[in-house]
Amino acid sequence: MIVGNYLAAAALFLLGLFTVLSRRNLVKIVMGLSLMESSTYLLLISMAYRSGSTAPVLLSPPSGSTEQSLARGNVADPVLQNFCLTAIVIGVAVTAVFLSVVVRVAQHQRSTDSDQVRGMRG
Repeated sequence: MIVGNYLAAAALFLLGLFTVLSRRNLVKIVMGLSLMESSTYLLLISMAYRSGSTAPVLLSPPSGSTEQSLARGNVADPVLQNFCLTAIVIGVAVTAVFLSVVVRVAQHQRSTDSDQVRGMRG
């Protein structure tokens, strides 16, 4: 099951990379970058998964387990989950900045075509 998550993350990353490299519309390029970000979220969550594990913070241990068995490492990795939450927040902010830049370029150049925007170099 976990190998499927890694393959899905790789497929999402490659789909985003293909979108970034093959499209000329700036909005579609930003969408491709967002797909690439999503693949990293899936990868981080998949790396945090442990088979048969429980949540990292519990009020009481689940039935059939003791606090000592949970203390030995039978919990999901909370560090990678925290990294993923932080990456999501940063990714949303970066995507918003990218889209605002695209809007300003579209207002100035009257186009979202990346080839026409290259004329802005000075």
